[in-house]
Parts: sequence; structure tokens; C-alpha cells
Amino acid sequence: MEFGICNLTIVPLRAEESHRSEMVSQLLFGEAFEILTKSKDWTKVRTEMDSYVGWIQNGQFLAITDDQYEEYQSLSKIKIGFAGGHLINNDLCIQLLHGTIVRKDFPYIGVDHLVELNAIELHFEQEDFIEQVAILAKQYWEVPYLWGGRSKFGIDCSGFSQLIYQSFGISLPRDAYQQVELGQTVDFLSEIQVGDLAFFDNEEGRINHVGIMLDSETIIHASSRVRIDRMDQEGIFNRDWNKYTHKLRIIKRYV
Repeated sequence: MEFGICNLTIVPLRAEESHRSEMVSQLLFGEAFEILTKSKDWTKVRTEMDSYVGWIQNGQFLAITDDQYEEYQSLSKIKIGFAGGHLINNDLCIQLLHGTIVRKDFPYIGVDHLVELNAIELHFEQEDFIEQVAILAKQYWEVPYLWGGRSKFGIDCSGFSQLIYQSFGISLPRDAYQQVELGQTVDFLSEIQVGDLAFFDNEEGRINHVGIMLDSETIIHASSRVRIDRMDQEGIFNRDWNKYTHKLRIIKRYV
């Protein structure tokens, strides 16, 4: 079995082995994956975090041995907060984004250890979720929507919910239709708590959107941009367009 680690700030994970192919997700610096198959310019991988499968361009990751992978898993983790930071080694400086998890003493560039960490660490714990989740989620307000995105440079709806929950040590799958399969159903809107996820479906009944509840009537979600809207039993009401844009299907709680 072969493994790799993303050693750039953020790189695309594509549906097929082509730059023109759909970007289905992204890999952040330090994220590990299993290598499934290789071609001349691309490598098909399965991510360690959420078992997502896609293609990454050769040259955008560091290949490691089984022993190095085991060593990597044993190292202590440093979670990077919203302010981000940098890893520095001589003239090399790698930007770190929120959601990045760094193992400080690992030779990511295959030459030397990146020894200087200049970053704001994230200290949220799961027990802080109710108090802190809205504060963290609102820091993404006005971030542009990007299909497959997972950062403050561009993010999609399920990438947003996954990233925010991950900050509290709570693992969610990558896509909304997968996330909705987990958690406990909230039966009434009046029972919604901050941090609950609201899921929405299309005309065919397929889950196609997710957002994070700030209270029983307010949702933050990625649609064109990360925005805050009102929500009721019918769905999300977009005040800019003066209409409902997403039809509510179900509310789920994970904490």
C-alpha cells in the first residue's frame, strides 16, 4: 500500500485525470491519503480524513513509505485557527489555512524539517461547540462560493459544514447527501440549537444543500457566497431576491 501527503497550501482533487475535470474537493497542507493508482501526470487517491476519492496532479504531494505513514500518524497534531499562519524553513514559506492540521516535526518537503511554525492554533474542543460554533462560522461570512472548495478563498456548502465541525474534533463526510445520513433528527424548528445542520432537497427529492443554524430562525450557508438568511418550515428565504431559494428537508444534530 502506498501513501502520500499534500505538501502545498491547498490543491484541487478532481473527478478525472485532467485540469479540465470537475474539482470535487480540495486537499489542505498535511492531509494524508492512500494512493490507488498512477498515470503519467496524475495520481488517484483516497483521502484519509473522509475516504473521498479523486485525482491529484503529480508534483502536488509528497509520496511516503508505509513506515513514514505510521510515523506521521503517531505525531502530535497542531490545529490551525481561522487566522492561519506559515511554516518556514530558510527561504521556504508555506501558507497554512484554517482547517490545516500540522505535524510539526515531519519532513514535508522531503529534504529537511520545516522547523518554524508561525500560526494561530485552534483550541476549540467538542465541549465548546455550543458556545463557539457560531463565532467561528460567522468568520466565513462573505467568503465566495466555490464548488469543491474547502477554505476561506472559496468554499461549498458541505465543505463549510465539514470544516466548521472538524474544528471541534467532529468528523463529517464530505458531501451533504452523506452528512444527512448521520446525526439525530430535530423534529421541530422550535427545538433547533445553534450548530444544528439544516438539509435541503431539489425537485427530485435529492439532498443538494446544507447550512449551519445560528438559532431557530437563522442559517449561515454557502450559496453564491457564505451568507446569513432567515429560515422557516418552507426553507431559506433570500431577502436579496425576495424569494425562497432552498426547500427544507430535515434538521440534524451531531453534538
